[in-house]
Amino acid sequence: MKNKNRFFWSYIALVLLFGLGMWQSVSTDGSFGVGLMAGAIGAFVALSFKQARMRRLEAQGMNVYDERVWFVAGRAAYAAYVTFALGCALVVLLGSIWGPQVLVNPYNLLGVALSILVLLYVVYYHYYNARS
Repeated sequence: MKNKNRFFWSYIALVLLFGLGMWQSVSTDGSFGVGLMAGAIGAFVALSFKQARMRRLEAQGMNVYDERVWFVAGRAAYAAYVTFALGCALVVLLGSIWGPQVLVNPYNLLGVALSILVLLYVVYYHYYNARS
């Protein structure tokens, strides 16, 4: 997929996410819709900065996606996956032994789990990028 197509579909997904957030904030009084809209705006700004930086680097004649980028991304993804899986297994094991019975909303738990996974990926990516 070319970069233009990738950014186009990313912008479409962000518009849909913003629309879903707007619908959620209009139909309910919760802050979930506002969070979706804020996340979509933040992702739009980050994607715009990334696209501008890539255009600038391509104008200078640099190869934006070389082998090193994919190598670092692969190592960061694997390290984040293993760390997250081992951490979850440890929490589940300790919680099942000593933890009290608590009702947990699985949707909130899934959101927290995904945010932790994304944060771990970003941290490991920058770690391996600085190290390589």
